[in-house]
Amino acid sequence: MIGRDELTSLFDIQGSGLKDRSGYRGSRNVKISRIVSFVVFVAFFYSAFTGAAPAEEMPVAYQVTDDVVYGHKDGLALTLDVVEPTENRKGLGLILVSSGSWMSRKSDIAQEEEDRRQHDHWVQGLLKGGFTVFVVRHGSGPRYTVPEMTPDINRSVRFVRANATKYGVEPKHLGITSGSSGGHLALMAAMTGDDGNPESKDPIERISSEVQAVVAWFPPTDMINWAAPNGYTLIPLLRPGLFERMFGEITDLEAQLKSISPLYLVTKDAPPLLLIHGDADKTVPLQQSQIMKAKYDEQGAEVKLIVEAGGGHSSWPDIMNDYPSVWDWFDQHLK
Repeated sequence: MIGRDELTSLFDIQGSGLKDRSGYRGSRNVKISRIVSFVVFVAFFYSAFTGAAPAEEMPVAYQVTDDVVYGHKDGLALTLDVVEPTENRKGLGLILVSSGSWMSRKSDIAQEEEDRRQHDHWVQGLLKGGFTVFVVRHGSGPRYTVPEMTPDINRSVRFVRANATKYGVEPKHLGITSGSSGGHLALMAAMTGDDGNPESKDPIERISSEVQAVVAWFPPTDMINWAAPNGYTLIPLLRPGLFERMFGEITDLEAQLKSISPLYLVTKDAPPLLLIHGDADKTVPLQQSQIMKAKYDEQGAEVKLIVEAGGGHSSWPDIMNDYPSVWDWFDQHLK
């Protein structure tokens, strides 16, 4: 993970001032506003799948199959964990994208990972609904860029579908979920799912990567229009080194941001989508879910937006109360 000092060094926030894309060196007020944008970005960069609110009730009993290899990337194993409730299993599988700030990792300390499964809402909230959870780790930043991560999630869907009988889930009805950057990647995977390549030598790649339902919590959906039309000016303020590290070499900034924005991939055939977002989120504004809902409505695809009053980013005190809506959404669309 990139340290705070390294991140700070990537921004021209000291000395003679920040430069915008035209090379203009701004006034003190401009510098302050941009430093605020930097702080917002850092909060987003560090807001993580692992920073979850606790599930306050007694944890659901479960069994785990750790570190299942679903593919390889540059000689490295891509892995997932299969977490199954020991009682009241529905036989429905959900992909849970493990990603915080587009970084995906698993604790090297087994007890830490076990504590997270038992007490964080991400896994426990889904287990309480009787779902089998496939916790998927993608090729992580900063080694891999955001455009390189979506195929990993697609691959995991194909793998789960190919092994559905082994894990006791319905292969024709798979869902996907996560929050923040994980929600972004879940949406990207959902919007880019396909039937598979029948000519592939890899049997997994011949299988569909389409999902049948999505639940996205406070996800980034439009990297260009952030909070207001043409109002997101943070990315252009980043030094090219940081942009390249997370998103790839800059060739056409707007086109690149658009290519990793789920909003522009929505069609009438997009899978049913439930969005959950707090109206006090200062990291990913509620507007990001609102415009995604509007795009779905425009295309005639099924969508619902739940706005949590006073909810911030990553969690809120009674977040478990939102899970019955999640269960109902997946129950409705995966059966």
